[in-house]
Amino acid sequence: MISIGLFKQKNKTFGIALGGGAAWAVAHIGVLEVLEENGIKIDGIAGTSAGSIVASLYAFGLRPHEIKDLALRLKLSDVFHWKISKMGLSQTDRIVSLIVDAIGEKKIGDAGIPLFITATDLMRAEAFVFDKDAFVHEAVAASCAIPGVFVPFEFNGRVLVDGSLVADVNCKVLKENRFDVVVGVELSNYRKGKKPNNMFEILLESLQGMVERSNRELFKYADLVVRPQIFEIGRFEIDKVPQLLQKGREAMASRIIDIKKLL
Repeated sequence: MISIGLFKQKNKTFGIALGGGAAWAVAHIGVLEVLEENGIKIDGIAGTSAGSIVASLYAFGLRPHEIKDLALRLKLSDVFHWKISKMGLSQTDRIVSLIVDAIGEKKIGDAGIPLFITATDLMRAEAFVFDKDAFVHEAVAASCAIPGVFVPFEFNGRVLVDGSLVADVNCKVLKENRFDVVVGVELSNYRKGKKPNNMFEILLESLQGMVERSNRELFKYADLVVRPQIFEIGRFEIDKVPQLLQKGREAMASRIIDIKKLL
């Protein structure tokens, strides 16, 4: 346990935004563990792409150790349903099942704390944040729909794909909803100069410039950004869960005093 004394949070509201990164998102669980161990209460949470999975589970009451148990059992076949079509290589139905199995068929407004899930509106080239009446499993599936890998998710006339393209670490939505202290957790931009291991990493690296540009804008709304040092782990190395958890813990532990000062 990484804990630095007892902490009494003041009357400031605290929001945290979790970015995408496929298997890298496991690091978010380590981040949440350290916050919990230090008595820091999260009042609102935003998640994009794989970060939306962790954010949703947490917002619906799963504690970090419970989310960790799910991650340790997770296989790539629990996420990908290979069914090649002209729109993508995989359906999003297994992402839907992953969420439904964990929390049931719930709407975003049913969450225990405010939950914000972002996708990219492909036709409008802009961020789309789901409202409280949207089903969580649909929002997460859309937010995770990597273009070219997953078939886009159609929702109320919109064609939605991975939210990381335009709002990877959506600190902006938390500030707009008047959270006093906003922390972003960024998992992107760590494999520069390293050769991609597979076609999916080639695709994601080609989109990385868009992700970085959006984050530069979004971090204007952050009071602090945490960046787990996960550069040696591939985005799809789901067998590296223990290492990713530890990287998340180390990153948050290194900034926990700064966060307490903000609160």
